Amino acid sequence: MHTFEAYLSLWPALLAGALGSFACCVLLVATKQWHGAFSMDSAQGVQKFHTTPTPRVGGLALLAGALAAWLAMASSSGLALAEQTTQLLGLLMLGALPAFAAGLVEDITKKVSVKTRLLATGASGLLAALLTGYFIHTVHIPGVDWLLALAPVGVLFTAFAVAGIANSVNIIDGFNGLASGVVVLMLLTLAYIAMRAGDPVVANLALVGAAIVFGFMLVNYPRGYIFLGDAGAYTLGYFVAMLAVALVVRNPHDVSPWAMLLVCGYPFIETMFSIYRRISRKRRHNPGAPDASHLHSLIYRRVVSRRLLPGAPAWQRNAYTSPFLWVYAFVPMLGAMFWPQSLGMVVAWLVLSFFIYQRMYKRMVRLGIYFRKRKSA
Repeated sequence: MHTFEAYLSLWPALLAGALGSFACCVLLVATKQWHGAFSMDSAQGVQKFHTTPTPRVGGLALLAGALAAWLAMASSSGLALAEQTTQLLGLLMLGALPAFAAGLVEDITKKVSVKTRLLATGASGLLAALLTGYFIHTVHIPGVDWLLALAPVGVLFTAFAVAGIANSVNIIDGFNGLASGVVVLMLLTLAYIAMRAGDPVVANLALVGAAIVFGFMLVNYPRGYIFLGDAGAYTLGYFVAMLAVALVVRNPHDVSPWAMLLVCGYPFIETMFSIYRRISRKRRHNPGAPDASHLHSLIYRRVVSRRLLPGAPAWQRNAYTSPFLWVYAFVPMLGAMFWPQSLGMVVAWLVLSFFIYQRMYKRMVRLGIYFRKRKSA
């Protein structure tokens, strides 16, 4: 059992990560008149809910925070735990390069296809699995486990899973603090499970990641002075997914891979439902195309803007939306926290989380019908 002192050495990295991310955000916002022609996110678009062009290069701030945290940990010479944590963080940062680069190019040019970005996030998962040696080799399904035990299959499956989670985080990145707040909750949940499993390396990395994202949130939430952008959202999704894989591989008797799916439950469920919703329409839509029918979009339009804060400024209504989804996102995480080893309970909790999402979405649809009838009356 690792003592509490194992986590005390983390404070310099936590502070460095949060301050590095925050300072870079402030710098990017203060200098937007110089780089805004390339870095601004337009207010035009079906999925846009902000009213003024805003820098969407928050991924650069996350990179600055990660580098600052890595340097802080690297300076803790003589501590075996710090050396292990520093090494793993460095490998994960190298693995993130394809996803980060593709996202940043999209943030600047707005011309990178969905397919290219999906392949880039998969490449990051593949590279990280090869660099760290951590890949999914069991999901507790007979036959499938036999295939995953073959290293090439396990590595490719891991790359696919990482790409899925990275893109799902990008899908929920629709309002100030929404994706970043959910990621902080996911990382804190991973840290809690890792501490219970006696894995301070993964716990420390999850806490450092949460500190870095928190530094970004200080500028992003509530007024939205800077956005994550694709580089930020993809990188955060990749980081959460790879930490989840590392936690399962390092603690196979204490953590089920299905529990890690629960940690990422909200973005996973949102993505699966969005794909189903788009391909099941009479007029077929590209599953990867943006739209304004996500649960967070409906809550913004039909609950926050129509009922709770109808006359409030746009930024206030934007920021007021995110806490609704933070609360929901924590529901599947609770299942992972209480039953990280029980496959039956994890699956039951996942089904419950799907059911709650479906009921919330159905309620939003009914509200839309109600408002349309009132308008036409």
